[in-house]
Amino acid sequence: MAAAGSGSFQDGRIASKRLMMLVALLLVSCCPGYGFGDDDHVEVEGISSSCIESERRALLAIKSEMYDPDNWFSTWTGKDCCGWRGVACDNTTGHVTKLDLRYPYTYELWDMFNDGETIGVSKVNPSLQELKYLKYLDLSMNNFSHAPVPTMIASLVHLEYLNLSNAMFDGLIPPQLGNLSNLHYLDLQGWYYDDFLHVDDLDWLSRIPSLKYLDMSYVKLSKATNWFYIINSIPTLEVLHLIYVDLPYVPSPLPPFNLTDIATLDLSLNSNITSAMLRWLSNATSLENLLLSGCGSLTIESLQVALGALLNLKELDLSFNSLKGEILEILNNVSSSGLKHLDLRWNQLSGDIPRGSLRDLEYLDLSTNLIVDVHILASLGNLTNLRHLDLGYNLISGEIPPTVGDAVRLEYLYLSYNGIIGKIPQSMGNLSNLLELHLSGNKIVGWIPPSIGNLSNLLELHLSGNKIVGWIPPSIGNLTNLVYLDLSRNNIVGWIPPSIVNLTNLVHLDLSMNNISGYIPETLGTLIHMEELYLFNNRISGQIPETIGDLQNLRILFLSNNHIFGQIPKKIGKLHYLQNLDMSYNNLSGQIPTTLGDLCNLTVLDLSHNNIGGDLTNLFYGLSTCSQGASLSSLVLKDNNLSGIIPSSMGQLSRLQEVDLSSNSLAGNITEAHFLNLTSLSKLIIASNSLNVMLPNDWRPPFNASIIDMSFCHLRGKFPAWIRTQQQLQSLYLSGVGVSGSLPIWFSNFSKGENKLFGKIPKWIGRNLSSLKVLSLRSNLLNRVIPENIVNLTSLQVLDLSSNNLFGSLPSSLGNFTAMVEVQNDTRSLIEDYYSYIESILFTTKELIVEEHCSYSESILLTTKGEIADYTTILSLVTFIDLSNNQLSGEIPKDLTKLLGLRFLNLSNNHLTRRIPENIGDMKTLESLDLSVNSLIGEIPSSFSAMHFLERLNLSYNNLSGKIPTSGQLSTFDPSTYVGNKGLCGMPLPACPVYQTPPDARVKDDEKLDKLLEYTSIV
Repeated sequence: MAAAGSGSFQDGRIASKRLMMLVALLLVSCCPGYGFGDDDHVEVEGISSSCIESERRALLAIKSEMYDPDNWFSTWTGKDCCGWRGVACDNTTGHVTKLDLRYPYTYELWDMFNDGETIGVSKVNPSLQELKYLKYLDLSMNNFSHAPVPTMIASLVHLEYLNLSNAMFDGLIPPQLGNLSNLHYLDLQGWYYDDFLHVDDLDWLSRIPSLKYLDMSYVKLSKATNWFYIINSIPTLEVLHLIYVDLPYVPSPLPPFNLTDIATLDLSLNSNITSAMLRWLSNATSLENLLLSGCGSLTIESLQVALGALLNLKELDLSFNSLKGEILEILNNVSSSGLKHLDLRWNQLSGDIPRGSLRDLEYLDLSTNLIVDVHILASLGNLTNLRHLDLGYNLISGEIPPTVGDAVRLEYLYLSYNGIIGKIPQSMGNLSNLLELHLSGNKIVGWIPPSIGNLSNLLELHLSGNKIVGWIPPSIGNLTNLVYLDLSRNNIVGWIPPSIVNLTNLVHLDLSMNNISGYIPETLGTLIHMEELYLFNNRISGQIPETIGDLQNLRILFLSNNHIFGQIPKKIGKLHYLQNLDMSYNNLSGQIPTTLGDLCNLTVLDLSHNNIGGDLTNLFYGLSTCSQGASLSSLVLKDNNLSGIIPSSMGQLSRLQEVDLSSNSLAGNITEAHFLNLTSLSKLIIASNSLNVMLPNDWRPPFNASIIDMSFCHLRGKFPAWIRTQQQLQSLYLSGVGVSGSLPIWFSNFSKGENKLFGKIPKWIGRNLSSLKVLSLRSNLLNRVIPENIVNLTSLQVLDLSSNNLFGSLPSSLGNFTAMVEVQNDTRSLIEDYYSYIESILFTTKELIVEEHCSYSESILLTTKGEIADYTTILSLVTFIDLSNNQLSGEIPKDLTKLLGLRFLNLSNNHLTRRIPENIGDMKTLESLDLSVNSLIGEIPSSFSAMHFLERLNLSYNNLSGKIPTSGQLSTFDPSTYVGNKGLCGMPLPACPVYQTPPDARVKDDEKLDKLLEYTSIV
């Protein structure tokens, strides 16, 4: 549905909608019998004098079409239906008066959201209308798979309670529901994720005069232009939830206030909440809970009148409104002295909390605002009832005051992602009721105080991303209730403390990216509830203990980038729930244990950059025989000592998306059988092995890959025609595979170096490959000129045409490569990205970014100073041009200096003439520049001094003259940088003669060169 209102509201509609899901679920679960008091007729479930046979048969018919995976209806046997689960009868008549078929396992709703799966489909059997005396009906949380709300429900005129929420109904809510004039409780809350339910009007609600509870959240009300007047005509309403319903605009003047009993009002995620409506609300003196989250158009000024009049307010939610101003401007207008819950997150508020007020406050969320002053924490001592405080994602600087320890009732303290400095105060240990402590993403220094061990009730401790030093205190072992411990991305040293064995409830342990040394303690295997263990990027040595196999609930094990040696323990094969295993960048040896083939739930296996030998037969065979099929999607074994063949059983691993077996000693043939069922394969990397790629030209791969690297394998003959089927290909590496002939015109993104390609560079390259990032045709037999339209490769980051026979001048438009013009932003390492918190409007989560930052490290050959270096880098960071070892002539185009994002430039071993462009210093990001072995003349431009990142420079064997500029770092390079230029002098070469070059000498040099070129052309 299209939400009305401001653009910012529309932009966040989906994420905001998800944000409210938990609130909606809680409302459903916490208020199942709202509106029934002592005066109501009471039916006792399971107690009855008799059961009406026709109603028993109706119940069985209803049961027959309900999804029941856990045998919930197991009690629905025998003659007495009044004793069945979810059924209650009138004690006198025996009629069924209550039917509660609410799907009990709400966690599956989360699974549906996260995994795209659904709970089984149910249907509403027509026999429901036989239960004519029903007063209570709950069908919520089922999956009725977009069926319409059954109109027959309107015939159950005795209903007092009706709950159809989150049941995947679709279409128009039948206005016949207005026949249910006895309703006290009506919950029609739609599915939070899609726009299924809608109404044409709300007139039918006016026929339910005793309604106390109404929830129509996520139902599209955009056509109900009279909604405000209808709602106002139900004076019995006590609870109203209209979250994200696309409320129509209500023009002034508004009718007199009639909701005299209203206690809870939730209009969150609607944009047409006007100032007039807020003033109208000032009459709601019975209002206790006001929720206006994500309403977009709110201002502090428009709220002031209402907040000043709501004397009984206990809960106020103004989150996600971009409110601007001081916190005091809001809180000074809150007249209610009993406010307990205040949510102001995701606004643009600053300032402090008023001292001496809000003494009853229990919940305060000010996260994601513009709060700067750390003294806001000094106010905690006044908030003696505070249990939940969230100041995360602000701009708070300074040290945590010791008075934080006075808030002894605190259970949740969130200060993550601010600019807090200094040490964690010892007084933090006074917060004995604390359940969660979040201090991640600050600049906290010093040791973890031993007093942290006093927090005996703590469930979660988050200290990641600070500058904490020293050892982990042994007192950490006192936190025996701890479930989640994250000390990653600090400067912690020493061993993993033995006392960690006391944390028997630990589920998540993250000590990664520190300087922890020593061994992995064998006693770690006693923490049997552990599901996630992150120890990567440390200095841990020794062997992996066999006891790691005792962590039978383990799902994630990351041990990469350490100094671990020895063999992979066989007991790892007992970790049947393991999904991610990364032991890369260690010194592991031996063979891959056969037991790894038993890990059928494994999705990511990375053992790269070790010394592991043996073959892959048992691993692939074991995984290919998993009864439900192996889950493996990423297999990275590069840079090891693996030998033997790649078994064709790899083709049975149908979920594989990434395979990297490069830089091993694998041999044998690669055939169609290796890819038989690999329909999801996107990255195939088998480079630097002794493999024979025996794939026929007419082969049609079952996959559509984005990266293929078969460099330095054996692929003889012409260019493989099957490559043209790979429509999503971004990078292709076929260097040294032995193909020959001219480039096919259909070809797309590629790196095609060190083969026997000949002829000219085709002009279609500039027309058809606008998304090309890497063009590498080094070491071939290409001749002719470089086509001008090559600059149409706007995404190009790497251009390597070195070691060919190209001639002519450099294209004058060479400076127009779009992707090289802009300076590339520094990208954090993949490991750091894995642990970066990503705050969205919905939630904060840890997530590995693989698509945006390119998880495949490209290996690129680059010639500098006459040597070929292999640069392994993240492609998103590298930009270079290598045109060395050709027959290119003419001057270096001045426009080349527009490539401000270029990092490597090699034009050596050509016939370039004239001067180096004066403004070459504009290319400030250059790290390597090689102009050697050309015929360049004149002085070295002084602008070189601006190139602060320049690490490699080669200007040797030209005709340069004059003094080497002394500013910058030019004088610090080795003399070999300038050798072969007889006219050069000054550091690091011998000192220059004591005379000055006449001011017009440079002009005369240019004139001489022009005459020489003119004479040459005449001849």
